[in-house]
Amino acid sequence: KDFDWMDFRLSFGCQTKVTGMFRKQLEDGIMGMDNRKGSFWLQLHDHYKRNGYVVSANNGDDDDDAATFDPTQFSLCYDRQPLSMDLRPGVGSGALTLGGTDRLLHNTDMVYANNVTPRAGWYSVRIKAMFLRTHGGTLSEPHEDKKAVKYLRVDAKEDALNGSADKARGVILDSGTTDTYLPESLKEPFENAWKKVFGDSKGAMTKYHHNLVEMTHEQVKSLPTILLVLSGHSSSNENNADAVGMTRSHKDMFKESKQTSISKSDVVVAIPPAHYMEESSTYPGKYTARLYFTERYGAQSILGSNVLMGHEVNFDAGK
Repeated sequence: KDFDWMDFRLSFGCQTKVTGMFRKQLEDGIMGMDNRKGSFWLQLHDHYKRNGYVVSANNGDDDDDAATFDPTQFSLCYDRQPLSMDLRPGVGSGALTLGGTDRLLHNTDMVYANNVTPRAGWYSVRIKAMFLRTHGGTLSEPHEDKKAVKYLRVDAKEDALNGSADKARGVILDSGTTDTYLPESLKEPFENAWKKVFGDSKGAMTKYHHNLVEMTHEQVKSLPTILLVLSGHSSSNENNADAVGMTRSHKDMFKESKQTSISKSDVVVAIPPAHYMEESSTYPGKYTARLYFTERYGAQSILGSNVLMGHEVNFDAGK
């Protein structure tokens, strides 16, 4: 009886045919989690309210195990498992948490980006800057030699980063898209910044490309980490001054930058090379870069699951 409140009649559709990449995936369906009528979480939310269950003001980062379930929230935490040649049994690839977040799934304080399309539909964020950081690493575990680390800004204005000058339009967070697709106008400035990282060095990825290349795991880890600065949700970040995901914790990154539009409430997301470089299941030991610059100006760019990977991402439609 403790979970009677989660017992509800789910409306769903059936498919009889799949095409493209859907033919090869392990999953036999898609759970819609966007902010529109019919999505899984919104059906649960409506059932929860309709039956008079209590809605908490839980902020999704409460250490109290008894914190009340908040039906306006859910969280995704993706993980990349070691390559398996036999995928028939499936592989563990992360966690979906309904009602908030799971403190066991993140070891740093939660920070919040602003959803620029909060009323309905996709979840979209506004990219304010992009950097490359040498020697790889994550935000919480950067390269141990700080003096050896350099930051190179991708020389692109905000409208080029998002594919639109409209502040109410951004880049979609789409957990159902494996790769990341950014505006084609970013291709040249990104590749120029990539070249500056390596200078005259020779190697498989000294120039950014999407060809299959043979690399060791250590070589992949040594590639640049891509850092995205996202417009923050100011009220949610008021008490996050020391969080590693806040821009104010990365003064070295902005030391030589003229990005005056970046505020202390904005957040930083790291995409380490092990996330944007994908190992081939057909040719183990060979990798492909999965961050593409293909979207025309005005189209909707996508931050796919390789950006969400390694973070617990909390979607809070109540804010």
